[in-house]
Order: sequence, then C-alpha cells, then structure tokens
Amino acid sequence: MNHEHKCLGGTNTLFLKPLMETNTIRKIVPSIYTADGQATTADTRHVKDYNQALEQALIYEAQGADEIILMDVTSISERRRNLPRFLKDLNKKLTVPFVFGGGVHTVKDVEELLKYGAPRVYVNSAAVRNPELINKVSSTYGKQALLVAVDTRHTFGTWKVYLSGGKSRTEIDLINWMAMIENRGGSEVLISAITRGDHELVFDVFSKVTASTSLPVLASAGFTEDADYLRLVNETGVNGIVSAHLFQKENALRNMKALLNNHQIFTSPETEEE
Repeated sequence: MNHEHKCLGGTNTLFLKPLMETNTIRKIVPSIYTADGQATTADTRHVKDYNQALEQALIYEAQGADEIILMDVTSISERRRNLPRFLKDLNKKLTVPFVFGGGVHTVKDVEELLKYGAPRVYVNSAAVRNPELINKVSSTYGKQALLVAVDTRHTFGTWKVYLSGGKSRTEIDLINWMAMIENRGGSEVLISAITRGDHELVFDVFSKVTASTSLPVLASAGFTEDADYLRLVNETGVNGIVSAHLFQKENALRNMKALLNNHQIFTSPETEEE
C-alpha cells in the first residue's frame, strides 16, 4: 500500500492534515544502549560501554538533542561497578538533560540513580508489575524524576502492554494503562509501538494515545525514514521522537530537526558551538 501523502506547494508546505498544537516545541531524543561489562541482549551491535556512551551522548548534544535516554542492558550478574562514575561524568559534561534506566525495580533503585547524578530515571516493566512504584517515586522525588516507558503490540485487534522489551504479553489495554499512569502521578510517557512494519497501525495508535491523555507522549516508532516521523508528529501530536538507531547516522539528528522546522513543526534551536 502506498502511504505517501501529497503536499500543497513546495517542499516547505504541510501535509494536508493540519498540525496539532503548532506552538509546542517537539523534542528530539536519541537513546543509547549501554552496558558495564556483559550485555543481556543477544544483539550487541548497538550496545556501547560507558566510555563510548559518554562520547556518543556528547555528539548528540552537539547536534541539538533535547534530551538523551540511556538504556542499560548490563547483565544481572554484573555489578555495574562503574555506574556511579558514569552518571557523575554524564552530569558533569552534558548540558542537556538525560534519563537513565534499566534494572530499576524499586524506589531504592531510583534513589540510588538520582544520588549518583541521573536527573531522571525511567521504568518500564517494573511499573506494570507494581504500579504503586509510580506513586511512591512521584510523591517522594517529584513527578519529573520519573519517565514511564511502555512497550505495546497490536494483538488481536487491540493494543496490549508488553513486558521484557516487548517479549511477554499482558492482558492490560494500552489506553487503560495510560490512564493509570496519569492517575498515579506520571509526568511523561515513552511509548514504543512494536509492529511488523504496518505504519498505519503506528499512526493510529499514537493518535489514540495522545487523544486519551494530557501527559506528554514520546514516540518510539521504529521508522527508518524521516518522512514517516514527519507524518507521525504532524498527524498524531506526539511531543517528541525517540530512536536508538536512526540518529547514529551522520547528521541524522540535525537533518530531522531541519525537516520538522521546514514544515513549521518547531524544535529547540541548536546550541551554537563556541
């Protein structure tokens, strides 16, 4: 099926569907998979050790990233001995905010990461298994201390919440879970929509999510083409784009911001180099 949308006029015009919240700044958020020692994932091509991750984060910052998400996949058998130093170095050298997650199960885990220097912590499966975690973190450290990540798949006509990186299905309806996150004190949500390449399903689910909640929604859609992200932001009103792979290409982040800005979808200005 051809999903190409026609534009009126030249290259700087909008898609036919009008923009939502045109005065809202959209965030461009690269994510980095990190590991201190052995990684839990079988696909280690994109996993960086802490030194490499710091270098990559600085590159993303120079290209205009609004925030950086670090997803730690260190094996449970490893102690992440270098994690405190890594987070302190990130806090010292980065001027953009960052979010750290992976292996976060309890309020104590969140407390330790914040103490080490992470401005914000993200949780995913742990919040599904224990929704009270959202309440406790929000009430103890403030709503902005927590980013709630959600993996979802289109299953038998509905979008269900999945655990363990999209491998384990629950019977929790995505929209119901969004309402619970908001009611329990969540401040922002990262939705990872997992499909088998059906872009229309992705556009549909993010439209439903943004219509169902007042929380800012970050979108991880797995697209490989900038034009698909342009349409995603344009049609669904998501507050930001998250990708672990797209922005690794040279100047990909700058190009994405330029594309959005050219279509009157505003992003933060790139920091001028001294």
